[in-house]
Order: sequence, then C-alpha cells, then structure tokens
Amino acid sequence: MRIVLISFSTRGAIGDYLYLLAKELTNYDETFLVVPDYFDKEIKVKEIIKFKTGKNKFISLLNFTNPFQIAKLIINIKRINPNLVHLIFGEGYPPAIFLSLFLRFYKIPLIITIHDPEIHPGNFIEAINGILRIITLKLANGIHIHSGVFLNKILNLGVERNKVFIIPHGSFVPLFAPYKREKIKKEKIILFFGRIEKYKGLEYFVQAGLKMEGFKFLIAGPGRIPKELLKLIKQHPEKFGLINKFLSYEEIAELFQKSIVCVLPYIQATQSSIPLIAAYFGVPVVATKVGAFVEEIPLVNGVLVEPKNIDDLIRGIYEAFKKKPFYPQERDFRNLVIEFRKMYFKAVGKDLNN
Repeated sequence: MRIVLISFSTRGAIGDYLYLLAKELTNYDETFLVVPDYFDKEIKVKEIIKFKTGKNKFISLLNFTNPFQIAKLIINIKRINPNLVHLIFGEGYPPAIFLSLFLRFYKIPLIITIHDPEIHPGNFIEAINGILRIITLKLANGIHIHSGVFLNKILNLGVERNKVFIIPHGSFVPLFAPYKREKIKKEKIILFFGRIEKYKGLEYFVQAGLKMEGFKFLIAGPGRIPKELLKLIKQHPEKFGLINKFLSYEEIAELFQKSIVCVLPYIQATQSSIPLIAAYFGVPVVATKVGAFVEEIPLVNGVLVEPKNIDDLIRGIYEAFKKKPFYPQERDFRNLVIEFRKMYFKAVGKDLNN
C-alpha cells in the first residue's frame, strides 16, 4: 500500500508516536510523511514533505491558514496518489478541514487518530481543535482511538460505530532503552514526570510530598507552574526537587532508573506513554482512576487511586513499594503495526490476509 502519515505538530510525544509508527510501517508499505518544518528525526520513508510553521503561535496560525500552503499540501497529496491517508494529529486544524474535503472528493480513504477524545481543561488551542474537528470526523472513513473507555465520547460526536477502531497507545520504550544502565542506583525518589499542565494535578503530588517523610518528590518536565505552588515547592528544598525544562531521552532514562515510584495524580486524562516507560525501568506506577488509566495501570501492575484525594494518593504510593512492575511487549509498535495495517486495509475495503 501507499500510505501518507500526516501530523500538524510533532512536538513532544506526538513526534515520538509518529516516528515509531512510521519506522515500523516502512517494513511493510510505501510510507510518506507530511510534517512541520522543524521535524528533524532521521527515518527512511519514501518521502518527507514539510510545511511552514513559525517561531510563535501567531505566525504558526498565519501559516496554517495560508491558502497557498494548504493548496501546496493538497497538490503534493494528489501527486503521491496514496491508497490511504492517516492523520495522526491536528484533526481540527484548518488544513485538515480542507484536506478531508479533498480526500472525500477524490475518494481517498482518511483515518484520523484522536489522542484526546476528552479535551484537556486549560488549553485554548485544544478547545478550538475540539470544536472544528467535528467537520473532519464526519468526513473520515475511520476514527482511531486508544481505549474503549472513550468509545461513547466518539459515538456522541455522530461517528458510526463501524468506523471506530480501537488500537492501544504504543510504547515509546525503544527511544529510552539504549540508555538503560546497570550501575545506576535507586534513590528514594518519588517521580512526577511530563509536561506540566493544569489537568495533571501537580498540586496533589506536592501536598502528598509535604505529608510524607524520608523521600524526595521530584518534578521533572517543561511547563508553567502556578506561582503559589512554585513558591511552596521552593520553600521545602529538603522535600522537593525541580527540573523545569525539556529533558533528553538519556536524561529521562536516568531519572526513571533512579526513582522508586512514578506518580500520575491527574484530575483528567486520556492516555499516557509514561506507565509503559516506568514499567520498563522497573518503576511501579501510581495513577488516578481517570481516562484510560483504568486500563493501563493494571496492565503494568500499578496502583489506582481516587483523583483529588491526597490521603488515597499517599496510600497508593506506599502500596506501590510492594509492587513488581510488568512491561507488556505487545504494546511495542513493532507488534501494534499489524493492527494499524488491518485498520488500513479495512478502510480501503480489503482483507490484510488475502
């Protein structure tokens, strides 16, 4: 098959997702990428087509709404003449709307991956994306989600059940595995890792840290921390560590190898790559009973706790000390790519086995 993978952002986890899926897909099909101009990962695909973004959100918005750039994108897709287009991210972005109309007119199947069936609170751009994507979802031949937990959310948007495909979130472990070291010793570190966002419940992690003695509660990842919370963290250097920046794969791998528990105290969630990374490095996971965590955390033999409940979070951390993490290899993209190809073949009206 001739497949085009498109992502209108490749920053952070989205870029890792696209890279790992494309890397495995090239072993089976002619694979083309349409990505932002800052995409810099080396990958042996048939062709990489890049579009302009910008150094800030305003310039990026201008480029995303530029009719000449949108037309150029459509012309390139027509030139490739793919069997199928898979939109990985940005389903509500202006180019996606015009692209979906073009694909429908030329009867080229479109698959859309929805990473966030529930819109995360506190993110204006994501909220706009959630409104505009209604158009592209109705034009798509298939909608891919990562958990059955969100099936009704998608159906409530007017999507037919036979167009919904459920393939779990793939593991990012291959990006971190090369940095696994036997000589790194465990420390009494309770880890909060990832981009800091309002919905991730950092304040509950901090409150738990204030109540627990003998541990270092480490916050690692980029993002803005509310002033009052940051002040509280800095007032207790004996309890908290803070690495408020983007970290390399090697730095992240080292953090997990030093930690004894990883905590995800989210107040709202869809899914996350973090539980699988933690499990690979032998770190028990404590997470709240929100989103797909209800499926993901038991899979890695982690502990589920009630959201916004500091006492239950503390209980979960102590319980996690007794847990032996399990890493499910079936979540590797080299295994999941078979499920993606089944979805592609069904979307084009063929059977993968024939």
